[in-house]
Amino acid sequence: MLSRAAALESAKQAVKTAIAGVISISVTNLFHLPEGYWAAISALIVMQSNVGATLNASRTRLAGTAVGALVGGLFVAVFGTGILGFALAVTIAFLLCDLLHLAESQRLATVTVAIIMLIGRASSAWVVAVHRFAEVALGILIALLVSLTLWPNHARRSVRQAVALTLLKLRDLYRAVMDRYRGLPASIEPLKSDVLAAVRKNSDLLENALQEAFGPIKERESLALLVHQVERICHAVETLDLAVRDRADDSYFRKFEPGLAKLEDAVAAALEAFSRSIAAGSSADRADLPGLIGLLDQEAAVARKAGATMSYPLDEILRFYFLLLSSRNLIDEMELLHQLRPQPFSPKRVSE
Repeated sequence: MLSRAAALESAKQAVKTAIAGVISISVTNLFHLPEGYWAAISALIVMQSNVGATLNASRTRLAGTAVGALVGGLFVAVFGTGILGFALAVTIAFLLCDLLHLAESQRLATVTVAIIMLIGRASSAWVVAVHRFAEVALGILIALLVSLTLWPNHARRSVRQAVALTLLKLRDLYRAVMDRYRGLPASIEPLKSDVLAAVRKNSDLLENALQEAFGPIKERESLALLVHQVERICHAVETLDLAVRDRADDSYFRKFEPGLAKLEDAVAAALEAFSRSIAAGSSADRADLPGLIGLLDQEAAVARKAGATMSYPLDEILRFYFLLLSSRNLIDEMELLHQLRPQPFSPKRVSE
């Protein structure tokens, strides 16, 4: 079931989408556009869950419609509406989008060509093409205005919330990896799938946030660094999982159990603290993680010099030291995250 906050956002989005559609059809009726429903359809299609995604969808649809209208109108004027001409027009519209680096607009461009060339009308093809572009552009403009003015949901804010949630998922995955190393039951794969899905969502939201070309540039740069660093932490946890995956009945680590348990608790607490701080835009307090891993390294070095490793299988010893090495790498990545110092998002910055 949806949370109360998610349900409220969904309801707001539904109302915004409906309002954009109603305004679009009303404006086209006011100006007596012959097929004003295309404006409403365009508004409904490009209206997304955040401003950045709406901008991206608007750019894609507007570019595709422009290319399709231009090619379709030209081919009808020169070659008529024959099947061969239609096939050639679709091919050229598709390749033109590719040439202009508009791969996401290719489908819309070819559909526009089909609408102009295959649906018979009394008006000339150029009039139809101009009307089509005007109707689509009007719907897109209205969707953008509604998205920006009515309960605006900026992708930059969504990125922070998504990253904060990802860190909580990473905390759970880290705990599960350490439990499995100790021989405790742990469901690794479902947690790993959740984390990877969250990382992909972060990348998508970041792309939308970068489309919001307003507000301080440093804020967008900070978000990009934040998403990248959390992805690096994800890779570090995956490496840790790889380090201990093949454990059998390992027991050498029990010599260092107090320090290992303290490190695990500190890392998990730090991931949770980072999550809260990123969501709130504040700094995070955490334990001295480099100091804790340093103490474990010292204990392991003393034990090795005392010959404690002699009575254990080599692969078990290597696994333990790989665990220490992977833990240090994870901590280094977390220290870099701490240095990013996230700042709170403020909608007021949009007008700056």
